[in-house]
Amino acid sequence: MSDNDSISEESIETDSTEMYIEVTILLILCIGAILGNSCMWFIICRSRDLRTVTNAFILGLTTADLLVSLLNMPVTIATIVNGSWPLSDTLCVFFGYVNMLTLVSSVLSLCNISINRYVMVCRPIYYKRIYTRRKAALMMTLCVSLSACLSFPPLVGWAEYGFISVQSFCFCKWEQSLSYAFFMIGCCFGGPFTVMSICNFKIFRTVRASKRRVQAANELTTTQISTVVSDGYSVSSDKPTIGKRASVIQRMSNIQREELSHIEEVTIEVSSQSIPKDKSSQTKNGKSKQLETMKQKSSKKLQCGKTRAEEVRLAVALGIVVLVFVICWFPYCISMMLSIFAPNVIPRGFHMTTLLVGYANSGINPIIYGVMNKKFGDGFKRIFCCLCQKIRRESTST
Repeated sequence: MSDNDSISEESIETDSTEMYIEVTILLILCIGAILGNSCMWFIICRSRDLRTVTNAFILGLTTADLLVSLLNMPVTIATIVNGSWPLSDTLCVFFGYVNMLTLVSSVLSLCNISINRYVMVCRPIYYKRIYTRRKAALMMTLCVSLSACLSFPPLVGWAEYGFISVQSFCFCKWEQSLSYAFFMIGCCFGGPFTVMSICNFKIFRTVRASKRRVQAANELTTTQISTVVSDGYSVSSDKPTIGKRASVIQRMSNIQREELSHIEEVTIEVSSQSIPKDKSSQTKNGKSKQLETMKQKSSKKLQCGKTRAEEVRLAVALGIVVLVFVICWFPYCISMMLSIFAPNVIPRGFHMTTLLVGYANSGINPIIYGVMNKKFGDGFKRIFCCLCQKIRRESTST
């Protein structure tokens, strides 16, 4: 740790204009990330419907983002304003470890979420067996434990944590140990992103195939509809008929009924001559209950379809979260490689920009959830409306 003896003496080479820009951007990112991720916690914990296994994994990712916005960003702001590391060398090592821990935890949480969504969308029959509350808690514990273990080696001599002046924060000095740098690239980027890419590709393929089956179902309902009327007589109609209305149950053996969530109710006009008179009269004696029972079963299946559609939309939203994470942190990976193989060549502005883009990811995730998921969006609206009402009451009282 000899290089850490002069941490506080390492100054940041920046002019006042650059400093004001960096501080302003960081303040906006910090406040936005704190508000957004705090609201995510409030919405999930407050709503019983949102206390699911998947949302527990989302809370794990949200916690990592909160740590970034509550610890890492404010210290980075203070460092930029001070012009050098303002705290002790020991605290620099501590914050370096926290920075690494939150980054690795975010990556592994996204990997966890991607696998969860893959099982839900592509292997739904195994979902409840795999993702019990106990097993989910174990997965989250393993995620945090593995993150802590992967971040630990620099504390015992395999690389080291120190002050990175070109990015105004404490992190791993990658050039001190190429073996650890490539180890982390493989464990925290290569491996997890390969898993996430495969999971999200298969989710995308399944969703696309599902949409095609729904389109095929729409075409079938216009040409071949089989209905069960009163005591079980089936009337097949390829042409418009007139007469009494009867609710129908589609017989589509090759199409999953839960995918027809957009079909609210289907009716068909059935000619009274199509049903034997001696049988049709029996509907007045109570046999029409069979039709009502079938209608209720159909409604339940359609409701399951709506639930599945919500799960698919959430899977798409989480796929976007993964994509945005890669976009935000990939420039930092480039900066990391340049710091190893081309030190003191790239200007500070580039390295600092990559860090700011990475920090921005902590505030973007709540926006994605709010836009892509109706339940989260409604939760954000309720919080915003409550705040507006409180402000109005305080303004009128004064």
